[in-house]
Amino acid sequence: MNIEDLKRELKQLVIDECDVDGSAEAIADDELLLGENSQFGLDSLDALAISLEVKSRYGKHIDSGNQTRMALTSIDTLANFILAE
Repeated sequence: MNIEDLKRELKQLVIDECDVDGSAEAIADDELLLGENSQFGLDSLDALAISLEVKSRYGKHIDSGNQTRMALTSIDTLANFILAE
């Protein structure tokens, strides 16, 4: 899968699964998804929803703890996590 296509899919996933207002195109690849400095206001339940959908769509399991926080830092980190062997 092309990484740019994957990033577009992931941005739409965030919009759909987390009920984020706005468009997928408005999400920057390196923009923070979680935490105080994120414009989205996503919380742990949103992180869980994203993680479950990533597992369902791409077969990649995101463990709890540091791995989740690192994978869900941004669209860039999530795409790289999914494409990693």
